[in-house]
Amino acid sequence: MKISNNSLDLCSVKTFAELSGVSVEEVVDWVDNGTVPGMKLAGMRMVNLARLCADLDKGKRSFNKGDYSHV
Repeated sequence: MKISNNSLDLCSVKTFAELSGVSVEEVVDWVDNGTVPGMKLAGMRMVNLARLCADLDKGKRSFNKGDYSHV
């Protein structure tokens, strides 16, 4: 998956949850425990789509607690 639009580098946890078919609370947990790459921007948790896509492009197929440093 290639990202050609820089505006897609970050995604709100709400949007990521909707796209993934899981609850917002689950995505918050994933970001907080390092299962998916995330960061805080202006106090809001965001999923780092650029890093997620780069890792998928490199062949990463499983995501586990602690794979990414905490927010």
